[in-house]
Amino acid sequence: MEDQKEFVIIKILSELQEKYDINNMDVKNLLDKHLSEYSLISNETALMVSDLSDKIKFFIGLKSLEGLSKQSLRRYQEELSMFGRYVLKPVAQITVNDIRRYFATIQSARDYSKVTINGKISILRSFFGTLYREEVIPKDPTVRIKNIKVDVKSLREHLTTEELEIIRNVCINIREKALIEFLYSTGCRVSEVVESRLIDINWDSNSLIVHGKGDKYRTVYFSVKCKLYLKEYIQNRNGDNESLFIGERSPYRSLTKAGLEKIVKKIASRTNIKKSISPHIFRHTFATLALQRGMDITIIQQLLGHSEINTTQIYAKTNTRQLQIAYEKFIAA
Repeated sequence: MEDQKEFVIIKILSELQEKYDINNMDVKNLLDKHLSEYSLISNETALMVSDLSDKIKFFIGLKSLEGLSKQSLRRYQEELSMFGRYVLKPVAQITVNDIRRYFATIQSARDYSKVTINGKISILRSFFGTLYREEVIPKDPTVRIKNIKVDVKSLREHLTTEELEIIRNVCINIREKALIEFLYSTGCRVSEVVESRLIDINWDSNSLIVHGKGDKYRTVYFSVKCKLYLKEYIQNRNGDNESLFIGERSPYRSLTKAGLEKIVKKIASRTNIKKSISPHIFRHTFATLALQRGMDITIIQQLLGHSEINTTQIYAKTNTRQLQIAYEKFIAA
């Protein structure tokens, strides 16, 4: 604001000097004196004041009336608020290029996976599409935004037992060890991990109640190793936050999805594993290794919180080597 005020004073002095014989310093001091109690903002800047927060409230309200779960509403709120921190314009003036620049910026800064970016695109598409249909904005800037092409095989990529051990071994503190072990041994979704609370843990049965998709609750289990790591982590951490995983610095807020992804990326960077390692890969690893070790697929379905068995059966696809081993064991012997 001070820069804007200085610009206005210089502009006034320049025009006055062209018309009148004045003492620039005296006039400047006078203007400084009378403008000291005011904040100046140009019309151009004023037009750029974002009304995004109001539009987000409107959108969230509509989605709430449609019956979306609290978990989904919270995700919409977080993603749209993040978008608002990067794009400071009235919603009606946001263009397709603004949105493209936004995704280019966050991808460069945080190295999101293609699946994560597509999820963010989906939320913006829903937001702007709803505002357009409700005649709040004259056009939808997301109609030309396309999803990033994703290799379907990579969506179910998992870690081998050796790769899992490599990641375990490069963890450098108890928080990292507890987090990696929890991701793998529970098979939880990222949203379920960050929403887990201390009060939901049953230490006697090594289990936890989590809030999953469709506003459903289920019980998941964790290993003895995970239990020991969690207890040590909780005992030595700071703050009184009731969330299971929290930040390391004051005010020790609950860990966010972005924070979780950042931690996992940091751990993965210490390895030479070529796969794209994200928090979700541990869920795939849980499911794949459980199947390979003989766990019934309907049990895995319940542990993962899949509403349809078809979703779980994706993990049951076997490779050529597995077929050969099975053939030699049961037929060729």
